[in-house]
Amino acid sequence: MDSIRDRILNKGLDSKAKIILPEIMDERVFKASKILENKGFNIVDSNGYKNQFEKYLDYINSLPFTKNWPLNNLKEFLNNPINLSMTIVACGDADALVCGVITPSSDVIRSAIRIVGISPESNNVSSIFLMISPDKKKVFTFADCAVIPEPDSSQLSQIAKESAFFHKLLTGTDPIVAFLSFSTKDSASHYRVDKVKDAVKIFGKNNPEILHDGELQLDAAIIPEINKIKVPKSSIKGEANVLIFPNLDAGNIAYKLTQRLAGFSAWGPLLQGLNKPVHDLSRGSSIEDIVNVSAIAAMQTKVYADV
Repeated sequence: MDSIRDRILNKGLDSKAKIILPEIMDERVFKASKILENKGFNIVDSNGYKNQFEKYLDYINSLPFTKNWPLNNLKEFLNNPINLSMTIVACGDADALVCGVITPSSDVIRSAIRIVGISPESNNVSSIFLMISPDKKKVFTFADCAVIPEPDSSQLSQIAKESAFFHKLLTGTDPIVAFLSFSTKDSASHYRVDKVKDAVKIFGKNNPEILHDGELQLDAAIIPEINKIKVPKSSIKGEANVLIFPNLDAGNIAYKLTQRLAGFSAWGPLLQGLNKPVHDLSRGSSIEDIVNVSAIAAMQTKVYADV
């Protein structure tokens, strides 16, 4: 789906965003940064902000999690390139951050939540993967595949809302949301099914303008012929492009199966719900992955600026 990649690269360039890649010591990140710079992206080095260290100390000292920390601890915390870069973004001196090729996801997400903060409209951080088929004819958004282990009904509804928005932003196509389960319209009775059904009700009440259905098994969500048999009156007609998984086990396994066995490209995990564009990379990320996610982060900055 070259058109999607071109769309993201062009809109990322148009944003003129300042992007920090704090893991520049990794060869993949270094090479990706050079490719991005050659394309015209503004890649900034956190070391260039060391003259504002006192300002960043004051900011970190103002946050709840550092209450009663001595000065030496604050300085040690900021000497970590990830934490310093997050602070630079939080203070508005850079616009977006991408890392994770040598830093565990848990550390990236924890730092982002503590320093950049969660958007008051979200209340949670979650993630999507943009999944693109080998022939580039199909594109899906999978969520949540990397952050919340057992989302409740309200969280599932919020994940779906943000994922639908993200899908539209990235692809330019209208989202069609399916809330997935091992049950299709009461074919099974279980508390896990009830959670998904409740999420669908909440989502429908809050987002009636977004085409959606659930609870659905995967085949009923994405194969029109099966949807017609299992759910004759379904509003999405088996054409879902945003798939909301009931828990992290299902989401994480599904994206890896789709990537490794079906050959789909997996862009992500792309974080959502933060106050600024921050994205976590897989430690197996390629140079191209880093370039793509950095362009997405840049593309998002205009959206965040308009909020």
